Amino acid sequence: MTEIWLVDYDSEVVSDREQTRRRRRELLEQVRALSFAALMRGSLVERVRRCGRPNCACARDPGKRHGGKFLTVHLDGRTHALHVRPEDETRVRAAIDAYARLWGLINKLTACELSDLKREARERHRARRRS
Repeated sequence: MTEIWLVDYDSEVVSDREQTRRRRRELLEQVRALSFAALMRGSLVERVRRCGRPNCACARDPGKRHGGKFLTVHLDGRTHALHVRPEDETRVRAAIDAYARLWGLINKLTACELSDLKREARERHRARRRS
């Protein structure tokens, strides 16, 4: 009795390809959803300082210094700082968080593209070895 073996070498590659395509579609959908959100690069920092008035309590007691939130962002070779009012803090923080999520998605999309390039290089290498 003769045995016949069927070996499918490309099944893993196709699975990897489909998995990457699926992942890319999911990530692009998330990017589209973020495109409607306010996006802002920067950091929200708490800064405490003396106001400069000699009669103010902050001049004598470091614990009484004036606090405030500031948005800092590096643009055009300069660092910009803007005071953020308490009522605007939630909106600014949401825009910064959305930017961070978008940057994370871009990194994941880059990983998908890199995976495709590596897979294509492996396939070309295998094809050259076969011929």
